[in-house]
Amino acid sequence: MAVPPLLCGANESVRFLPAMEFRQLAWMCLLCCLTCYGQDDLGTSNWLALSGNQLRYYNQPAPEPEFAAPALDDADISADPFHDYPSLKDYYVPRLRPGYLDQGVQYLLDSRESVSSAVSVMGERMDAYFAGENYQMNENDTYLRVRVAEKWIETGRFEPELDYKFRLDLPGTKKRYRLVLLYTEDNEQGLEERNRPSETAVPSNDQSLFAGLLRTLSDESGQWETKLSGGIKVKLPPDPFLRASGKRLVPIGKEWELVLHSTAEWFNSSGFHADADVVLERLLTQNYLFRMTTLVDWRDENDTLEFGQTFKIFNDLSERDAIVYQLGVFGTSFSHPSIDTYYISADYRRRLYKDWLYMNVIPELAFPREESFSGVASITLSFEVYFR
Repeated sequence: MAVPPLLCGANESVRFLPAMEFRQLAWMCLLCCLTCYGQDDLGTSNWLALSGNQLRYYNQPAPEPEFAAPALDDADISADPFHDYPSLKDYYVPRLRPGYLDQGVQYLLDSRESVSSAVSVMGERMDAYFAGENYQMNENDTYLRVRVAEKWIETGRFEPELDYKFRLDLPGTKKRYRLVLLYTEDNEQGLEERNRPSETAVPSNDQSLFAGLLRTLSDESGQWETKLSGGIKVKLPPDPFLRASGKRLVPIGKEWELVLHSTAEWFNSSGFHADADVVLERLLTQNYLFRMTTLVDWRDENDTLEFGQTFKIFNDLSERDAIVYQLGVFGTSFSHPSIDTYYISADYRRRLYKDWLYMNVIPELAFPREESFSGVASITLSFEVYFR
């Protein structure tokens, strides 16, 4: 079959191409056309793959753009993204384990609260029981006092003591009389033991339980007061007693005040006993009070008359501290008067905690007859705990 000649150019010679060369030329033209046709966008490209007699056309997708984070201010970048959300530390506070000293103090405080609550509840319930239907809530003076004291004497002797005083007050038992249960120092203590600071700070070994009825009579002005009581001293056999006491305030001018106090009592075992105190006092300044006291005590059992004279100056140092400076003398018998003891002392008292823990420090210099009136120095330290 004859093939028409191809015109290669105007001035070119014409020659005839074989059939194989003509097919190759056609494929090359087609390839160029397809290549130019696919270049419709600078961002894309078309590819032609030739494999044997089969043609495959691949359209490559454009690459996805890289993710660009939104621009943030410097303050936003440094801020905590969770600052608006509550954290664990906002709700949880780590609990520190207290030390052994703190645990011991807390144990003592809890024990004191438990005992005080028991004493108060016992007083109120017993008052309600004995009062019956006529019971009304009244002020109750029930309390328990525990005292620990240590006395050091110049000779090197120590006298540790521990005692307690209990008072059960039942004001609702009767309209005129109130039932009182009292565990305190025995009534047989001498005048010096009841009034000398170093002796009163040290607990007495002789204590007794008293149970009876108490009635208090007084005027509205508070210038006089009388107490009548009767009951038994609890022991074997029981010792019944009767007691009456009175107090009278007599103003002397604008600065002085006279206080008269007397007590008379009778016990079946020891007979009659009476004492009288004459107190003259004056307020020197706002924080200083002067007091002079004359004391007389007589007992039928021993037929002995004791007397004493004391001078005191009270000084309120603060709301929690006070001190009493004291000078005194004690003796026996007016028929043959004799001096038994001279002394000078200072009684410092401090409220350590709330209204139930107190401390007393009492340095004293005494001149007793049994030491031929030679000076004997001593210091007494005592602690008092009230449960009420």
